[in-house]
Amino acid sequence: MFGAVVLSIGYSLFIVPHKLVPGGVFGLSIVAFEMLGMSIGVIALIINIPLLLWGTRVLGKKTVLKTAFFMITSSLFIDTIAFLTNKAIIVDDILVSGIFGGLLVGTSIFIVKKGGATTGGSDIVARMLTEKTNLKFSQLLLIMDAFVVVLGIITFKDYTMAAYCIITIVTTSKTIGHYAKQDEQKKTVLIFSRNNLLIQKAINEDNRVKEDIVKLIRHEADDKMILITKNSKRLGEVEKLVYKTDPNAHFLALESA
Repeated sequence: MFGAVVLSIGYSLFIVPHKLVPGGVFGLSIVAFEMLGMSIGVIALIINIPLLLWGTRVLGKKTVLKTAFFMITSSLFIDTIAFLTNKAIIVDDILVSGIFGGLLVGTSIFIVKKGGATTGGSDIVARMLTEKTNLKFSQLLLIMDAFVVVLGIITFKDYTMAAYCIITIVTTSKTIGHYAKQDEQKKTVLIFSRNNLLIQKAINEDNRVKEDIVKLIRHEADDKMILITKNSKRLGEVEKLVYKTDPNAHFLALESA
């Protein structure tokens, strides 16, 4: 739901008013809207439904249901916001609008992906192709979005606008890549406590926390314990566990190389 809201704001307030075509199904929908006059949300659903059915076997029932929910809510939100604002230009500067739109769309894609779903369309195709190619998820999206931009150029015959579309696409791709890197970044955790033995025992007894610990080093001399985690996904849980075991402990998380 949150991902759908973020995506809708990005498109309705920053992308659609300037008629940018930042790739993906909604980019195709913007082109189709100009040609057919149908609402962008409805066109997106018409394109997304067959793609979702095509990816059902690979995505799995749970992912399909979450994706279907996202498709419906995002399409509804985009049409609702567009109706309420009458597609008015909120930010006059096209470049700034394109960058903000790209940031919001990229953030939305990452949120939805972390939630175990896809944003539909090119997102589904990219997720399926990631397992079959050596390309990263963000790279596949960039390639497919570039194809949609070319289609937009042919349709609108506006080469200047195409440059802004590319900037929006690159911003979206870089945003996804940034969040993915942060999410996968290993963390070095320093714990200063006189009860490190108890903390170590608590960590070993908690399977959810233990599975994310790459290395655990305890030093008796200075009451210091060093943890290296796979990522920051459960860093909050580790911190809660430490303070639950020893309220007087000191917890410090650093990025690992």
